[in-house]
Parts: sequence; C-alpha cells; structure tokens
Amino acid sequence: MGFSAGGSVASLVTFTPNAGDATASDPIEQASARPDFLIMIYPGPLGIPDSLPPTAPPAFLLAADDDPCCSESTVKLLRLYRAAKIPVEAHLFARGGHAFNMGYRSSLPTIKGWPQRLADWLVVEVGVEQVPVK
Repeated sequence: MGFSAGGSVASLVTFTPNAGDATASDPIEQASARPDFLIMIYPGPLGIPDSLPPTAPPAFLLAADDDPCCSESTVKLLRLYRAAKIPVEAHLFARGGHAFNMGYRSSLPTIKGWPQRLADWLVVEVGVEQVPVK
C-alpha cells in the first residue's frame, strides 16, 4: 500500500521483476517479493510502468480528479490494468485534492468514506474475512 510518493515506491516493488532466485544461497533471495495485491492511494508518477507484467497483482486505485499531482497516474494505472485484464478497482473522486490521507479531516463525505470502499474490496476481491473501519 502506498500514498503519493509511497505509491511510487509500491509501484517499483510491484512492477520490477521480483520472482526470487531459486539458486541463491540466501533463503531470503530465493523468495518472491511479489505482493498478493496492490493498494495505490493517489500514487505518484514515478514507477508507473509503460506496461504491466503478466504477474501483476490485483489492485485498488484511488485519487481525486482535482489532484494536480497524481490523478493522471491513477488513470494510467487503471488503463494498464484493464488492457492486461488483471482485476482492478478504481475510485476517482471529483474533489479531494492531494494528500487527503484516510479522509478523516475532510468535509467531503466521499473522501471520508473511502476507507470503507477499500475494506469492501479487501473482503470481496482479496478474501479477507472482515476489515473493521472506524
């Protein structure tokens, strides 16, 4: 999961070859670093690939359309996921700007409620039994 610049880091980790090296002597290097799912909240543009590897995990994407930094990154990722036919859920709110975090400080009901959208996705798409949201 990554917010803004953290989204760029999550992209780099997720979309860089990460299968592990079965011949490595270090057991850590043998393990795959591929995440089982990806959560990108107004992700920064660095690390967004030109195409997705076929091993890309399902993703949850969220941004505000009036975010001058990162709404385009979110839309680009959505297009890449759709083209690759890899499961993706995307929410692009009309307003909210950048860095609304978990939404608790916002006066916008849509922004305040986004954590529940993520919790719903985790239950339905990832198979988490229950995600409490306060």
